Amino acid sequence: MKVLGFRGDPKAPRYAVVCQDSATFTLENATSDSKLQVPASIADEADAARLEWMYREILRIFDAHPGISKVMVKQNEFTQQDTKAKRRSAHTDAAVVLACAHRDIPVELKIYASMGTTKAKSKELAEIRVARTAKYWDEKMADAVNAAWWGLRR
Repeated sequence: MKVLGFRGDPKAPRYAVVCQDSATFTLENATSDSKLQVPASIADEADAARLEWMYREILRIFDAHPGISKVMVKQNEFTQQDTKAKRRSAHTDAAVVLACAHRDIPVELKIYASMGTTKAKSKELAEIRVARTAKYWDEKMADAVNAAWWGLRR
């Protein structure tokens, strides 16, 4: 089974493609692309341009990694002090959900509490559960790995 874990970000969303073979979890993109850098030409544009770009990137990931059976999105933890960046990240999540709907791939939206982790433990748990990337290893990438791992457990 193969799951795509996704963590939105207004400038550089992260994704993890995790496979499970028996009890072994493998991060398929550990040494390759995992960071979707929004092109500078549209980074500050209206939401429509960025969302169309994100939608196409998700379809590209599906094509590059055939067999993805589920997508798990780690959402932001919303508070009363939400920011424009958090809203843009939520819009990015919506583009992922739309791409999944068009490819008939189930998608689940999760927060830390529903994935059995916390922000402080995300990196450590992702490394223990699956692996870390060779480049750009950060909390957002760990969130994507943990989301994919959680999706494979069920």
